[in-house]
Amino acid sequence: MKRACIDTHALVWHATRPKRLGRMAIRWLREADAGRAEIVIPAIALIELTRLREAGRGVLGIQQVEALLASGPFELQPLDLAQTLEFAQLDTVADPFDRMIIAAARAAELPLITADGAITASALVTTIWD
Repeated sequence: MKRACIDTHALVWHATRPKRLGRMAIRWLREADAGRAEIVIPAIALIELTRLREAGRGVLGIQQVEALLASGPFELQPLDLAQTLEFAQLDTVADPFDRMIIAAARAAELPLITADGAITASALVTTIWD
C-alpha cells in the first residue's frame, strides 16, 4: 500500500480547508480515504498544533486529530530514535518543527505531503503537493 507522511499545515487544511491543498496532495488524501494509501502523522505535528493553538491560531485540536486517526487512513508515527538520528543530521533546517517533520519522513523513508517551499527547496525529502 502507498504511504506518505503529512506536514502539519497539510493536515489542518485537509480537515478544515481542503481547497487549499495542492492537486497531488488531494489525490493522495483521496486515495487514503478510499483505502488505497496510508497517511502517517508525525507525533511532533501534534505538539506543533498545540503550540499554534496556544498562540491563538484556530487550528485543529488534539481531539480532532484523534478522530482523524480513528477514521482509518491515518496512522500516528511516535517519536523514536531513528527520527532523533535524522534530526541530528538536519542542522541546516532552522525551524525545529520543520526539522522534526523532515526527520520523521526520512526515518520512515516516506515522501512528505507539504506546501512548504523551504522544505521542497531543501531537497532533503521527496515532497508531494502540486
